[in-house]
Amino acid sequence: MSTVPREAASPTGEPLVNLLFDRPGADIILRSQDSSLFRVPKIYIANSSSILGDLIQRALDSPHDPNADASLPVVQLPESGEILHCLLTFIFPVTPLVPSAPENIMELLSVAEKYQMGTTLTHIRKSVSQQNSLPTSLEPLLRIYAVAQKYRLRQEALQAARAIFLKHSMTTIEDFDNKLDIMSGASLYELLKYHERVRAILALDLTEFTVSCGRGTITGLRCDEYNSNNHIPRWLDQYIDSIRKAPNLFDLVEFNAAMVCHVRNGDSVLCECVSIPSQTIREFWDALADVVHGSFEKVSLVDIPSR
Repeated sequence: MSTVPREAASPTGEPLVNLLFDRPGADIILRSQDSSLFRVPKIYIANSSSILGDLIQRALDSPHDPNADASLPVVQLPESGEILHCLLTFIFPVTPLVPSAPENIMELLSVAEKYQMGTTLTHIRKSVSQQNSLPTSLEPLLRIYAVAQKYRLRQEALQAARAIFLKHSMTTIEDFDNKLDIMSGASLYELLKYHERVRAILALDLTEFTVSCGRGTITGLRCDEYNSNNHIPRWLDQYIDSIRKAPNLFDLVEFNAAMVCHVRNGDSVLCECVSIPSQTIREFWDALADVVHGSFEKVSLVDIPSR
């Protein structure tokens, strides 16, 4: 490892002196924007990214930098030493390091995507999902969405946008009046347009779902209050309709509360809702989940340009 002293800290909180690479068999130097040096074997880098492989070849074809340590060819990169270090931990056989801050995580993903490092990008995303689950609070979700938009990370932006509207009821521009310090007006507009498109598709998909009696999961169920149009219990029809208006009500707790309220207020001893088998409930919920998540899958954020 390099022993060049550094006072700065990495996204993981460790001093940079403990993070710089000095790999056995190094034949090139990667130099970061802030002049951190990473001595590595070029074959690992070239195999992970053809773009970096081309940059390495140009360095090999050029005169060596006389200021470079050990006279190795130097490849100058625009990324910071912290981000390059994290990236290299996903290329070399060492313990992968995931930054702790969402901003740095998105930057790391963005760099891997910029250099077209498909396998490495998959590895990073897997590690991120294992170590950093999405928050449930609104402001952290909005920050993740805004940063993903900044770095043009479509997958992460979609995940955050979906989580926002599956966990929160905010649906109009007025609901976000005090959030413009978190995200730009353009990002906010795209987020609301995304939600509008999801709700339109979700309404159609849920209509088909009710007509099919929950895709056949609740056929033959006797209830003292049926919806005459689709032959499912009225309380269940009302719950599904509530999801059309507010996707955040797609929640098993909300579903169970609706069922309990119906059972408590029911008058007929012939109503079978009080004894719906748990297997039937699971099958219905799984079918409903397929519809809701499928509606989100049909919609993409259109204002994030592809790389």
